[in-house]
Amino acid sequence: MAYKKTTLAKAAKLTRVRIPRFEKTAEWQQMRADLEKGLKPDEALSVIFTEADMQKYRITNRRTVARYVKKYLAAHQLPYKVKSFQMRTGGFNVLVWAVGKSLR
Repeated sequence: MAYKKTTLAKAAKLTRVRIPRFEKTAEWQQMRADLEKGLKPDEALSVIFTEADMQKYRITNRRTVARYVKKYLAAHQLPYKVKSFQMRTGGFNVLVWAVGKSLR
């Protein structure tokens, strides 16, 4: 055991060691591979989560998945947009497309 006086800036901090649930999915691995290859201006990527998928991966909120994708795009400085929405049949959809293109 050792004791020493230190400042708050130099104090040891805990790091987050938990991996996000969406990162573990096969769909994210495929989407990330396609993002790294790049998208053509008329292409879009879509991840559809059904109720069964949500229970399987214990994902409860579409916004957390959309935030995760947005943070990934920002961290890698990729020029894509993200949109998520609920589906009438249950579950949700997350879309990624190139900036400058409209969904309509």
